[in-house]
Amino acid sequence: MIENKTLVYVLVVILAMVCASWMVQKATQNPTASKPGHAPEPVASIEKKWDLDFGAKCEGGLALSDDGVIVTACQDGFVYAVDTSGKLQWKTFIGATVASPTIGPDGAIYIANNNGAVFALNRTGEQRWRAEVYAGGTYGHNGGALGSNMLYSPSRNGLKAISLASGKVEWSTNTGTDQWASVTLLPDGTIVYSGRGRLNGVSSYGNIEWQYPPLTKDAIERNGGWIAPPGNFNVTTGIAVGADHQMYAGLGNTSLVAMGFDASPRWEYKSQGPQLNQASPVIAADGTIYFSHADWKLHAFNSDGTEKWSVNLEGYMPATPVLAADGTIYACGFAYLYAISPAGKILAKRDVDTGASASPTLGPDGTIYVMNNLGKLAAFVGGHGGLMDSPWPKFQADLGNTGNARGQ
Repeated sequence: MIENKTLVYVLVVILAMVCASWMVQKATQNPTASKPGHAPEPVASIEKKWDLDFGAKCEGGLALSDDGVIVTACQDGFVYAVDTSGKLQWKTFIGATVASPTIGPDGAIYIANNNGAVFALNRTGEQRWRAEVYAGGTYGHNGGALGSNMLYSPSRNGLKAISLASGKVEWSTNTGTDQWASVTLLPDGTIVYSGRGRLNGVSSYGNIEWQYPPLTKDAIERNGGWIAPPGNFNVTTGIAVGADHQMYAGLGNTSLVAMGFDASPRWEYKSQGPQLNQASPVIAADGTIYFSHADWKLHAFNSDGTEKWSVNLEGYMPATPVLAADGTIYACGFAYLYAISPAGKILAKRDVDTGASASPTLGPDGTIYVMNNLGKLAAFVGGHGGLMDSPWPKFQADLGNTGNARGQ
């Protein structure tokens, strides 16, 4: 009998230790978790203004024009333009796509479809031109970069420089691009993009300026340089650019890396996730780098790579966060839109039904626009100001998704 009582006592102690460990782990993962002897901190809801159901999944990042029109492209083949009251202005068929639209200074919209064509549309939806740049399924989840007279668009057989005036492909690289590739235009005119297990920097004439990791002479001679170099530097996100002349990008399902403009590695943060990193880093005015990692957490880093904090997002979505004027970070987790303070506190959250793969955008009045995975575009009351004036506050740098880094 004594032995039985001892065994029961031991089991009770073990169970208590397991429960205590679980509670500590949950509190560590979520800064808003309750503390012993304290009631949970209240988390406000984010008020919805309106929604519009397209009935088709849209995965590319939302773009916002200067005249207040939200532009998105969906897998049903249509590009949609919606005004800030939620009214559909027009829709134009281009074929199914998961790419992101880019808006030029004259209001023209540039967007690729899944079958190797790039389109230019007027601000009212009429087609300006169509460029056939690749035969076959091509683009994937990516965004182009807008130069003064060229659109730099990724495709599976090389980066394309497409004339904004005519749609003519002026040049193409022979390095190939990754299916998750987005293009970034540096202040010195270097065009940066990922592909074939490496990061590439090319001139405005298409000449290779640098590659990381660099290809050996043997690798270049074999298969035209298409072979991936040792180490497989697999960039799976867009490339953000800071005022410190550093580039930031996500690799595979593990890392956030920082590199100099000369392709020299600076630092790397590693954390394992069950999916590929697809959300791009964003950079605040004070230099803080925010990264929605595939490990289900939003991380904040100093520019030297030291971590400031992390917040559990209860799941992962590939949408890139967006930064508001007062420093608030809007980030999408598995099923929620979160408003998070610069100190890492969850201020508010809202269920957005199945989460959002498309990167959200932020209107000048503070309205946050989110496209969920069911194809429903919603506008929410923000209250934290418009887009932050910072080096890289959202997907592809700005409201038009131009991929242009500011001159420093």
